Amino acid sequence: MRIIDWIWRVRGSIPLASPRSSAELFGRLEGLFQERGTTTEIVDGALIFHKENPDSQDKLASFETGRLTLSGGSAPALHYAMSSKPLLWCFIAPLPFLAVALGVPSLKISGYSFAGIFVLLYIAGRFIEQRQAHRLFTRALGDAAAIAAPAAASAEAGVPI
Repeated sequence: MRIIDWIWRVRGSIPLASPRSSAELFGRLEGLFQERGTTTEIVDGALIFHKENPDSQDKLASFETGRLTLSGGSAPALHYAMSSKPLLWCFIAPLPFLAVALGVPSLKISGYSFAGIFVLLYIAGRFIEQRQAHRLFTRALGDAAAIAAPAAASAEAGVPI
């Protein structure tokens, strides 16, 4: 299933500045999941969330379910895996329009146009939603996240780049 689930699943990780407890990290992320229709539970050291009919103001509204885990060791990180039905539907949506474009010559231009719109929506949404989730989690973690900015660190230290 992992061969095709990249279509609707977003995965990523955020390096942490130092080892932290899962309770502390999940506590920092708690505000992101205090939305109507969102339930959370901690199972085996992982925060699992489910959203049912989320409000459009919910910053993670496009993700129905997700799992956040913490890895320790010498390189601690917060890992997330979330699924999105809107991404799946935007991936599937061009197919009927392509079928119409190929089967009905008079609707060829319209079919290709709508298929193209949904392809663009999927590509943009796939990139934007993953980036948005990563940014939200990084901001919520605050100083716990190890933000890699070598250019900024060099500039602050007075080292030319």
